[in-house]
Amino acid sequence: MVIDDELADFVESPVMIIVGTAGPEIARAAGARVDRVQGRIALLVSAWLWPEATTAMMPGDRIAATFARPADYVSLQVKGVVEQAGPADDSDRAQAMRYVAAVTATLTELGLAPEIIEPWQTDRQLARIDIRPEAVFVQTPGPQAGLARP
Repeated sequence: MVIDDELADFVESPVMIIVGTAGPEIARAAGARVDRVQGRIALLVSAWLWPEATTAMMPGDRIAATFARPADYVSLQVKGVVEQAGPADDSDRAQAMRYVAAVTATLTELGLAPEIIEPWQTDRQLARIDIRPEAVFVQTPGPQAGLARP
């Protein structure tokens, strides 16, 4: 599957990211990175905060990540397969901290108090989960919800 620039920009923007495993475990990601050449998405998830979910995100496992923009609920779900999972590196941590700052600012502008956001936005024991997307679905409320994204 090809990840176009529009999808890559959306995934890397300050969107809420919920990750679901086939386990069925869930987690909030603290950011994402897109490899636009390889067509892969790296999800950055705190193994400290979400230990069951990160344990369930092993190579070969099926995964779904939903990206939702809080200002207008534009949402996309990416379904795929975990290709690699392991500890994040310094570059990943820097990306996660940029994401945390951006999403905190976005949610604060929308009226959410920062102390409500802080508990689930951490880079403690940050894991990197690389996924190979297979399909993208529109999740924005409305008549297109559930349809495959062209």
